[in-house]
Amino acid sequence: MGNEPEKPWSDEELKRRGVGYGKKALWVVDHPYRPSEHDISSMSRYVSAVWKAAERVTESFGRDEGLKALFGYGPLQTRCILKDPGYRPIIPLGRLDAFIVDGTPRFMEFNTDGTAGWHYSSALTALWREHAGLPAEASSLDDRLLATIIACFRRWDKKGVERPRIAVVDWDTVGTLPELNALAAGIGDAGFPVSIEDPRGLRLSSGRLVGSQGPIDIAYRRLVSEEAFARSEEIRPFLDAWLSDAACFVGGFCTDPAWSKTLFVVLSDPSYADLFPAELKADLDECIPWTRALVGGPVMYGGRLVDMENLLLERREEFLIKPARSYEGRGLLAGAHSSRDAWESRVKEALRAKNSIVQAFLRPDPESIPGLGRVFVQPGAYVLEGKLAGYLPRVSPTELITPGVAEYYCPVGVEVPW
Repeated sequence: MGNEPEKPWSDEELKRRGVGYGKKALWVVDHPYRPSEHDISSMSRYVSAVWKAAERVTESFGRDEGLKALFGYGPLQTRCILKDPGYRPIIPLGRLDAFIVDGTPRFMEFNTDGTAGWHYSSALTALWREHAGLPAEASSLDDRLLATIIACFRRWDKKGVERPRIAVVDWDTVGTLPELNALAAGIGDAGFPVSIEDPRGLRLSSGRLVGSQGPIDIAYRRLVSEEAFARSEEIRPFLDAWLSDAACFVGGFCTDPAWSKTLFVVLSDPSYADLFPAELKADLDECIPWTRALVGGPVMYGGRLVDMENLLLERREEFLIKPARSYEGRGLLAGAHSSRDAWESRVKEALRAKNSIVQAFLRPDPESIPGLGRVFVQPGAYVLEGKLAGYLPRVSPTELITPGVAEYYCPVGVEVPW
């Protein structure tokens, strides 16, 4: 990206406000992301469409054996996915990562699993507004997140608990601990007893989930599912608490099919069109890039039936390969940014393993930001109960957000209606 831009705020200030990862402040710019009213309206429309479709897929998962086979979850995870959260909607919160291509949001991933960054956006936007001499937002993204968590609990709770105790649950070694601490501080300031809990320290007692500060009413799960089920024996009381309704889980394991990148296969592949009403499918066709399970054999592309392996090898610059169940951009490979040999090796490996998806490589127009030069903006869109709630804007020198590629977080320069 060239020379690193001059820092608008000190690392100490950023870390004090929870804008950090591990022991370091995030890389930020003070150039705000300013979506127009039209941009917000368009994003709202397509966010709602993808959320509605994801709800349908999640609800269909339990009764459609074809979907179960496509997603390929193990027995314990499947059992956890099929557990009813005790409230609706099934997917109360998440973030859709997108690029804007020809004026339309085009979504690449739906993060419903340990969705991070809420406070990064809130705090960075608040900092920018202070320095710009603007009043605080009437309703911050942190406020909206907490309101949604409490709304889920009110629908789940049968006893009328007035001030539920909230546990923010994740490993005590995660890099996002500064954000978790800041979120917990805000929850406490709003009058709710709160603690941050490592899932390994939680236990069941008399039908209640219990943490370091006593019985827990709400488990706000930030723990990523793939890590949870890979280490299920270490956290079995936490999983059993979900299965037995020992607490209200916000970010329940039932949302896992929405988080898997296989969701985008279902939203994109005409084979699954019957899951969606025609109007909804029309919106999906506009905002979801071509996505397929990466398996051998014939596939429709560009109106022609072609062999999957030959297609990927002959037109590699048009595609991305992603593990179906990964996060933070881990394992992503773009044909346009890899050597022919590396791409061919990855294609063959993925065809053997049958655990990846292939997706059209989106090419948004670059923008110019002072101090950074030519960059690509990814306006991650937060969704709460099906509605656009805010943004997590990031900029990068490539059309990728993935480890090894520099990325900078931006404040949001307008208030998103709520």
